[in-house]
Amino acid sequence: MNNHHSTKQSPEQEDLIFRIFSRNPKEREMLRKKYLVIVGVGSVGSAIALVAAREGVDKFTLIDNDDIDPENLGRHVCDLSHLFRSKCRAVTGLIEQINPDADVMAVEEDFRNVDRIGIALDARGGDTLLVAATDSVECQSLVKQLSLEEGIPAVYIGCWGEATMGEILYVEPGRTPCYECYAGFRRETEALSLNDPRKYTDLGFDQTKVPGQAGLWPNILIICGFAFQVILALLGDEERSKRLLDFEHTLLLVNVGDFDSPLQPLAVTPASVERGCAICDESKLLEDDELEIF
Repeated sequence: MNNHHSTKQSPEQEDLIFRIFSRNPKEREMLRKKYLVIVGVGSVGSAIALVAAREGVDKFTLIDNDDIDPENLGRHVCDLSHLFRSKCRAVTGLIEQINPDADVMAVEEDFRNVDRIGIALDARGGDTLLVAATDSVECQSLVKQLSLEEGIPAVYIGCWGEATMGEILYVEPGRTPCYECYAGFRRETEALSLNDPRKYTDLGFDQTKVPGQAGLWPNILIICGFAFQVILALLGDEERSKRLLDFEHTLLLVNVGDFDSPLQPLAVTPASVERGCAICDESKLLEDDELEIF
């Protein structure tokens, strides 16, 4: 963890920080006290982390237990110099190369095993946003659980197929439907890793991970660019919040390159999500109880 905030900066350091953010001073002033918890620092999570660092976010927790492999390099912020290093450590170093004032904690663990209570305690006091960017249905659901239990807003960012389509779901606990309302069906329909032979040799293997797929890096960056507009709105950018967040159309579908889709290509289509899980709709819980009784 970086402890720059605990020491007084020299005039030279203050001048450097000022000059780094001289072309986005308003965003820097708004974001410097914000806190992002990014779960998954692969293609999407690493891009969001570096964009946030460049715009002025000072505090991060990065959570991922994977290393940088050769197949990651075509669609990741890291390069050959980071090969076989922890994704968390590599991205932490890149954040600090952009913003030497950043306070970054790298958690090199599977989110299923992380001390989520500790994260919640660190997040109390507001100005925190959860960013779910994993390829695991179970981990996304655990982010949902942390968000709802602690009242922390969350953004879920994902890509479909060969990254020709993207989805951005924002959740304000108690105000909007949650991740489970939208994506609970994926446990039954997603192409998961249930037949991956690693489940026989690795007791901790996550069978709800979506297998890696092809996809263009610029497509992912476009999706992340739109997602960051939502992140800015949720973190307090009043103009973006007024324009982007109506808390009814909480799902944004980004068609980057699926030209056979009914959705307009090269455009963002807002959509609404109905409350459909037992957490957000208590009648569903009653239905489940009745089914168990009979």
